[in-house]
Amino acid sequence: MKQAAKCSMVLASWLWASVAWGAGPAQGTQERVSNLGPLLRLLRKPATPRVARVAPPAAKATGQASKFSTVDFPGASFTEATGSGAGQFVGVASFDGSVSSEFSFTFKGGAYSTFAVPGSEATIAFSINSAGTIVGAFISGGQIHGFVNAGGTFTTIDVPGSQVTAVTDINMGGEICGIWFDAKGVSHGFVNRAGTFTSLDFPAATFTQAAGINSSGEVVGIFIDASGAQHGFTFNEGVFTTLDAPGATSTTAFGINDAGTISGSFADADEVEHGFLFSRGAFSQIDVPGAASTRLTHIPNQGRFAGFFVDQLDETHGMTGR
Repeated sequence: MKQAAKCSMVLASWLWASVAWGAGPAQGTQERVSNLGPLLRLLRKPATPRVARVAPPAAKATGQASKFSTVDFPGASFTEATGSGAGQFVGVASFDGSVSSEFSFTFKGGAYSTFAVPGSEATIAFSINSAGTIVGAFISGGQIHGFVNAGGTFTTIDVPGSQVTAVTDINMGGEICGIWFDAKGVSHGFVNRAGTFTSLDFPAATFTQAAGINSSGEVVGIFIDASGAQHGFTFNEGVFTTLDAPGATSTTAFGINDAGTISGSFADADEVEHGFLFSRGAFSQIDVPGAASTRLTHIPNQGRFAGFFVDQLDETHGMTGR
């Protein structure tokens, strides 16, 4: 795969960086997507470390992730796997690294298929649950909306009063979480239970985005504090808790399954990105052998987690592991 000129950060922030997401009809659309920052930061391609790239060691000896498989959309210049469930994976890819070529896909049984909200200008698939329901965001008429696709039926999701909405995960009970931007351009997380939206804002944070939700209603995501540092968080029964990997300069909590295992990534002191799994109070560092950086996205209740890695040639590949 050729090096991607731009990171597909699908919604643009979580994934962390500036997002070159969709080919909106107006310049304002691209700017709005770019401001999605942290959530899309999750998907963004890691920045070049301050030191020469050296392949990190294989996954630490926890036995939790020792087998990886590459997921590369045929002919694409970069691929990122964002979610897995029901024996299927979803993700985003680009043929040439340009904004106009970015698209979403599904992968099942060895076969790749493109995936898009009908009539949309761009679509980003963020996650899929064990029932095969896919969630994400799309651009239509220059506006960014969330969506839920259950059995081929698309439902548009917009937080009331929002300028931008993106759905990032869905649990088996149909509860969703995601991000929304208000009229001042401030990012918030949200959950929707039984049709009722609840905004999520980590105390004293300048930026909050929700990324994953399990069947117990526990939510994970990221927030930015007053100093500009990024942290992961959990939200359970009305209580926010910071989640930072040991020694990390930034942490992204991306997914959580019904067992309470959290998947995500963190940057070390040299700005090298590593994946992690967090279970029963312990972090396990996850690195694709030989990769320059690794990120985990969503983790299902059963089967293989999703993610992506950058190789020593600076090429971005989707991957799955267990």
